[in-house]
Amino acid sequence: MPQTPRKYCREFISRKQWGFSLLELMAVLAILSIVMAVVMTGVSQLQRKATNESQRVDLTQESRQFMDQIVKDLHHAGYPNARMFDAAVAAANPTYYGDGIMQLRPGYLQFEGDVDGTGTVSEVFVQLVPELGPCPCTLQRGSVSKAQWLGGVGPAYYTQVDNVMNTNIFTALHTDGTNAVMPCGPKPGTPSCADGNSIDFIKSVGLTLNVRSLNPDMPDKAYTTVTMSSDAKISNLKPN
Repeated sequence: MPQTPRKYCREFISRKQWGFSLLELMAVLAILSIVMAVVMTGVSQLQRKATNESQRVDLTQESRQFMDQIVKDLHHAGYPNARMFDAAVAAANPTYYGDGIMQLRPGYLQFEGDVDGTGTVSEVFVQLVPELGPCPCTLQRGSVSKAQWLGGVGPAYYTQVDNVMNTNIFTALHTDGTNAVMPCGPKPGTPSCADGNSIDFIKSVGLTLNVRSLNPDMPDKAYTTVTMSSDAKISNLKPN
């Protein structure tokens, strides 16, 4: 018997109103939750990796800038040399020339030279604070003209590297290739190193930095660290 139009419409509407059961909805939600958890975990890992890489790049750049600056400065230690002037002129005008390395310890360096090419001899200081630790420590650099220094004016320091983890920043070699035993100086009072060799015959200064990130990586609480070393040759040695 054929269906009446009214009965057919009721069945059509009933079929159109069919939907998912509660169990099916719960299964879909569970699958979506698992997918979202996997996606969010991956995003979080990528963010942590990007943060760690950014910290490493920043630490490397900061350390490299310090190394380049100090190596450049040390190449000018002792320049212009007193030998470039008449002896009487040099004796009467100590601000005309740089007297090279004045003091050297594992966490402290002082030297003289025209480091910026202006013709003015500067007194340059690099110090670890606190010098003997415990670290994390801060590396500071300060400078003042030699004329001001001899007049009693001290340097103004500014921070170059934070979170330094080692206290043996500086090492040195004598002209005979032996390691200088520190402390060396200060000049002009006691211009010798602890091994008896003169501070005037230090031919190169080594620099080592071990810098740690300020914040640890969240999953394993490990710090990002960067270790960097360099060497600066002293060009203006006194003659043997």
